[in-house]
Amino acid sequence: MRKIIIPLIIIFILLAGGYLLYYLRISHTDKDNFKNINSENLRTNKTKCYKILSPKDLDPKSFIKLFTEEYNKNSKLNFVTLSGEFPKNWVRPNDIKYLISIMHSQEKCCGYMHIFSSHMLSDNAEVGGFAIIFLNSYISNTKINLGLNCNPKTDQEAIKKIENWYKIL
Repeated sequence: MRKIIIPLIIIFILLAGGYLLYYLRISHTDKDNFKNINSENLRTNKTKCYKILSPKDLDPKSFIKLFTEEYNKNSKLNFVTLSGEFPKNWVRPNDIKYLISIMHSQEKCCGYMHIFSSHMLSDNAEVGGFAIIFLNSYISNTKINLGLNCNPKTDQEAIKKIENWYKIL
């Protein structure tokens, strides 16, 4: 009889203790979360709500603008997370002049990170690198594929090829 009752008591104590620890931890966490909400945020409705961006929501100019504005030179992790794929013919003919004008730029900007990527690269991208990728996509009439992570740099050989293509236009 003792062999059955003692293990049952021990199991009951462990289950009850685990439940109490779980309950107290949740209650404590909820109280901490309420400290972060103040009445001014509720009145002005300025609570932060983030939308997961997709390349479909952007065009090349707004893409470059977003990636340069989010860049922080004091941070080692500079990337912008997007979900979804780039649509076919994402780069339009009216974007070409802008992309040509910035393809020489070595200005640092955030790198691209797909939402499903499990790697966080600490390398920075360059504005000209993205411009080159977008222009090459337009020239070859292919869909842009940046993979899970992309931190492109400017490439002089690619720039020469694009300039030769642009002269022919």
